[in-house]
Amino acid sequence: MSTPRLSDPLRIGAATVPNRLMQTAHSKQYSDRVESDRETAYYVRRARGGCGLFVAGNHFVHPSGSIRGFQDAFRPESVAAGRRMTDAVHDAGSRVFVQLNHHGAQAQPDGPDGPRTVYAPSRILSPSTSHATRAMDHDDIRSVVRGWATSAAYARDAGFDGVEIHMAHGYLLHQFLSPLYNARTDGYGGDLDGRTRFAREVLRAVRARVGDDFTVGVRIVANEFHPDGLDGAAMRDVIARLREDARIDFLDLAAGGYHNVHYVFPSSPMPYAWLRDDVAAVKAANPDVPVFGVGAAHSVEDAEEVLASGIADMVALTRAQIADPDLGLKLLRAGGAGRGDDRVDEAAGRGIRHCIRLNQGCLGRGSRGLAMSCTVNPLAGREAERGERPRAAAPQRWAVVGGGPAGMRAAVELATDGHDVTLFEADGELGGQLRLARRVRGRESVGLLVEDLVRDLAAAGVRVRLGVRATAADLRAEGANGVVLATGAVAPRGTSLALGGAYAGGVPLDGTIDAFAAASDPSRLGRRVAVVDADGTAYAAGVVLTLLPHVDELELVTPFETVFPHIGAGYDRPLLLERLRAHGGFRRRTAQSVVAVRADGVDLVDTLTGASETIGGLDAVVAIEPRASVALDGGADAAPRVVTIGDAYAPRTIDAAVFEAVELAYDVAGMAVLRP
Repeated sequence: MSTPRLSDPLRIGAATVPNRLMQTAHSKQYSDRVESDRETAYYVRRARGGCGLFVAGNHFVHPSGSIRGFQDAFRPESVAAGRRMTDAVHDAGSRVFVQLNHHGAQAQPDGPDGPRTVYAPSRILSPSTSHATRAMDHDDIRSVVRGWATSAAYARDAGFDGVEIHMAHGYLLHQFLSPLYNARTDGYGGDLDGRTRFAREVLRAVRARVGDDFTVGVRIVANEFHPDGLDGAAMRDVIARLREDARIDFLDLAAGGYHNVHYVFPSSPMPYAWLRDDVAAVKAANPDVPVFGVGAAHSVEDAEEVLASGIADMVALTRAQIADPDLGLKLLRAGGAGRGDDRVDEAAGRGIRHCIRLNQGCLGRGSRGLAMSCTVNPLAGREAERGERPRAAAPQRWAVVGGGPAGMRAAVELATDGHDVTLFEADGELGGQLRLARRVRGRESVGLLVEDLVRDLAAAGVRVRLGVRATAADLRAEGANGVVLATGAVAPRGTSLALGGAYAGGVPLDGTIDAFAAASDPSRLGRRVAVVDADGTAYAAGVVLTLLPHVDELELVTPFETVFPHIGAGYDRPLLLERLRAHGGFRRRTAQSVVAVRADGVDLVDTLTGASETIGGLDAVVAIEPRASVALDGGADAAPRVVTIGDAYAPRTIDAAVFEAVELAYDVAGMAVLRP
């Protein structure tokens, strides 16, 4: 038998997919109740980019699980809307399954249509919402089983190529499978037969409704990664028991749950091939069923190796294809497929735009109820409104000041459109603050963005002048049609705030060290330090994570009621807190204002109670303040058009820097307005 390739088709139940690259289900919040044109445009763009299979995610099977911003699979009107989307995906050459789910304990007690019951196997406190649940009775279970069967029938009518029954990620069916959630003593709990009963009833009911000539598979965890949960061997026993009762056409693997949500949504501190061994074990135990490999590739470039090694039959690169919708064409061409195809050749001529796994634009926005975007691809989810830009009919000369993410991306976009672009960077190296960010343990993946942008600058023909601190006079001498000021931000010596902050006097006191200086050389701080955080963002957390390996004790003082309040509770926050706890010397003092900084300590006052406290025996006090924009004197009239973007306009995130750089290119092309 020949070694499988990414370009090979694969039979999955009754469906055949054109190649072995897929996107697993992921929440986008592009639709409400039924499929939208926005959702369709997102999938079609990636189908044209070479993805063979999509799983349209989180379609709910019962009113008790419905969520605003998601699709309801149980609604009859879902059929017509689904058909419009599936027809478009099929026309673009790909196949699409739909994931049918119920959140169970992870649902909110306030639904789109009003208050409701939150169901679970047992009465527990939800690990995601902290609300108490109702233990489902047999009538509740029968109602939800009917919902799954009805939803599957509607999915078939809507033109989906198959359905995926969600039994992972700590949602309802997974909750019944797992002793972490299921404490029942009736026929739906206890031993393996009891804990799998609900899932087996769903599988039988779905198969009875859709027939044998339709694909039905499952999303299931390969390992719960919890000492009181199900390990890999136990989950393989679960899979075997499920297969005894019903035909399962594929196994789409996952791990963890909301009890350890960083396994559900792995971010940059997690290894790339974090689930590889468990995926391989499931495949070895189920050689006759297609297995979808999540977290199995060492890198996107190594996708085909997953197939060649027999780890899995499909390679799931989900966030990678949010970041680069042409990833499929690029990987297929790298494997020797598609030569002579103009579309493949064009895509292959551009390097891969890598996901940097920070979860800011995708999952981070979703956790705040916002539509999914992407840090490195701000066109994700806006495919219908941001079409491809044409080459400039009348190329212009542009000067870009600043070699951070905003400046580099703006230069790339403008030059790609045919403009003549020169980039000035005062330092001897490109990257700006990303150079500091990639030094944070667990955020090394930020370096991929720097590498991609440096590569793209060269490919686009941008002239890069390193070690040149451009002045307004220099820029005027360039005679450019436009200037982009992307001069970034710095840690202020005082504060950038007009009001508020962490200090009783409003300004960091003498004796503090600014965040950039501390992070640049943490070894000089000493063994016991205090960090006063008035910022509360991922930037502040990055500074703390940079300092921790160099100190024995770190006292975090903040005016906020919790540490790092701007890091979302849903995804990255639990892993961050776990890393802080693992250090052993991390301490926190919340809702505190700094009254005085002494030679070896700080005086604090509780902002709620007024109680005073002194932390003594300190070697250094580090002040983390919201960053301050860097201005260029006289830059406002350095060219007929001068545009300020990124941190230079207002210090924010990498997402904001890249977003504004791309929007600027659309503005210059006459297809959008940067700041309406």
